[in-house]
Amino acid sequence: MARALGWDVTVVTTLEPAFPLGILDGLEVRAAPGTVARYENRYDARGNRTQRLLAPGSDLYLVPHLSPGEAFDLVFYAPAYHEFRKAPLRFRGALVGVSLQGALRSTDGEGRVIANPRPLEAARALVRPGWCAFLSEEDTAAPEALAAALATGRTLVVLTRGYNGATLFELDGSSTSYPALPAEASEPTGAGDCFAMAFMVRLAETDSVDQAMRFALAAGALAVEAPGLAGIANRAAIEERMTREAA
Repeated sequence: MARALGWDVTVVTTLEPAFPLGILDGLEVRAAPGTVARYENRYDARGNRTQRLLAPGSDLYLVPHLSPGEAFDLVFYAPAYHEFRKAPLRFRGALVGVSLQGALRSTDGEGRVIANPRPLEAARALVRPGWCAFLSEEDTAAPEALAAALATGRTLVVLTRGYNGATLFELDGSSTSYPALPAEASEPTGAGDCFAMAFMVRLAETDSVDQAMRFALAAGALAVEAPGLAGIANRAAIEERMTREAA
């Protein structure tokens, strides 16, 4: 998503030998050998997802992939399952965001993905004051309570609600809900990731959470209208959707 919006992107991850590197063209990839977390997703007629963990990802360590004193404008942590046990590095001077979805997952005895029974503990381990955190209302049993609790620790929290938009929990304890943009849904997988990255990029560009939310909601609407990587919209498409909905 950040690449589609014109940013230079460095990806730090683990990769298996058979991973199709072509899909990462245009990105600087710093990878260690390891297992990539894999899921099976099934949707019912109403779009509700049942998910099964096929393979957990290997633990990810950042320090070996970074040069001393290396600086970034924006950093986004997105563990797919439990690749990080705690918030890895601060990255002084960078705007930092984290997707909590992976940390808020657990599995039952048959590999079905269920909500983490200790969501606040799992989430707090991955956030720090001044960071931005993202979670979905599907990630945990009491998403609003979790978002509000994290915000009291001076974390900016965005709770996404699918067709019902998103709610922003700010550092001062206030919250603001934003409606979703109309979309003809085709494939919802990955829409939350597109939303989060679009939010982070626009927040870094404008320092406005309101502009970031509206930009991200347009990116999320476009993401559900096409399958896979085709749902990653560029800046022109996002701005056109925003203009159309404002008219």
